[in-house]
Amino acid sequence: MLRRQLLGLLAAAAALPAADKPPSPAAALRCRVTAWLGDPPLDPATLKATVEGRGAKIVGIHDPASPLLLLIVLDLTGDLALISPARDALKSELQALPANVWVALLRAQDGLRVLADPGPGRAAAIAQLDALETTGRAGLLEAVEPAAALAERILRRSPVRTAVLFLTDSSIYNYREDYTNPVINPSDSRDLSRRFPDALIREKAAKLAATLNAFDVPVFIQHLAFLRDRLNEAYQTGLQQIAEATGGSAAFSRAPGDIPGDVGQMLKKIASLWALDLELPAGTPRTYSVQLTAAGREIQYRTRFTLAARGKEPKS
Repeated sequence: MLRRQLLGLLAAAAALPAADKPPSPAAALRCRVTAWLGDPPLDPATLKATVEGRGAKIVGIHDPASPLLLLIVLDLTGDLALISPARDALKSELQALPANVWVALLRAQDGLRVLADPGPGRAAAIAQLDALETTGRAGLLEAVEPAAALAERILRRSPVRTAVLFLTDSSIYNYREDYTNPVINPSDSRDLSRRFPDALIREKAAKLAATLNAFDVPVFIQHLAFLRDRLNEAYQTGLQQIAEATGGSAAFSRAPGDIPGDVGQMLKKIASLWALDLELPAGTPRTYSVQLTAAGREIQYRTRFTLAARGKEPKS
């Protein structure tokens, strides 16, 4: 199902306003750096990049006025007191986004599913939000890699700014897979699962972060609650780890009244991102660091990258 829907997303993404031409197969390896440099204009001559301390050519600069393809993935299954303000805020914020932002809507439950193809209009996405059923199991941990891989495939075909946003109310106790590390041997006081009940959660988050580090698309997570028990605190730390590995971020609403403002702030952050395409120097190692400077600008950006997925089609 997802593969057929992927073709529709790729076709829709191809209609985005023109951006820089993608590199030819014979071109040097490149990476996409997500950054925040403030509002345009910016003199490109002031931007400098190094990879592992060596100069790297900046071959593409995509500022906040350039096209942005945003995949919004819904992972909503719980309390309507949280979901209702989030849904209303998302509908309002979608209508307020500038025309250069194209939005696709997906759902994480029972496998990643496309609800609305990307486009400059908002009517299809808003209609799907109105009709959304908020039942089932949490799906973020299972859906985040396929969603990032899907966005990565789109990016390779249409090199515009691209991002993934998860809107979630997930609890670690609501997944089909049991991440709570139940005690294996209740009669054995030395059973490590007694001492490290969050070990499975940490292991899952670390594996996902390592995998997503090889993608160039940032993942953002807006969680509708801040859950305070030990296992959910480990889960939320893991969500931050996953998002930050991609150059994105995770945020958690402290109270239902904070949700509308938090959703709006997250979408504004995504809309304001820059994307810089770098040509990697010959001999760049598999894991490498990037440094950016710009005269008179404070820069926030991702610094660590992995070449592991280069030259391969991401799974979907």
